[in-house]
Amino acid sequence: MDIGWQLVVGAGVGGVVVLWLLSTFLFRVSGTWEREITAAERESGLRPERITLGQLGPLVTGRREVPGGWQELSGLLVGRTLRLTRRDHGLKALVALGFPEPVAVKLDGEVTARLELQLKGGLMPLFLEGSFTPQKVEFTHQPPRITRSYFLDPQPRRYRKLDAVVVDVAASA
Repeated sequence: MDIGWQLVVGAGVGGVVVLWLLSTFLFRVSGTWEREITAAERESGLRPERITLGQLGPLVTGRREVPGGWQELSGLLVGRTLRLTRRDHGLKALVALGFPEPVAVKLDGEVTARLELQLKGGLMPLFLEGSFTPQKVEFTHQPPRITRSYFLDPQPRRYRKLDAVVVDVAASA
């Protein structure tokens, strides 16, 4: 009798895992996504940021180029929910954010934010909508060292998928 229940539970867990893996082939997030910004953000000089994501089953990786470095994204797609962590790389990029160089060296490659996004728009999602949770890093200047780090309250984020631009060579000639 015990073996029967073990088989049922094992088959149920296996079925859930198979459905999860299949769902990652239905919902694709690979491509370039552009953050939608508000009018107030635009007026303050903020420009839309672009991230490029790649997907292998449930595993998602991505990258965003920034002056002096890059931001690396990695995480999982579970159903229609995408959970990513962001790591900032590049000493120049971190110094430009206001960190003293010795602190920037310690932060290079460390987790600086988390994103939890929902796919919106059918099987071929057109939007990623959810929250961005940045990490606050407190430090001293003399001597330069990290004193505390913690995650701030989530901020709303929305990204739209950028389509490939079709160029008609005959029309432009």
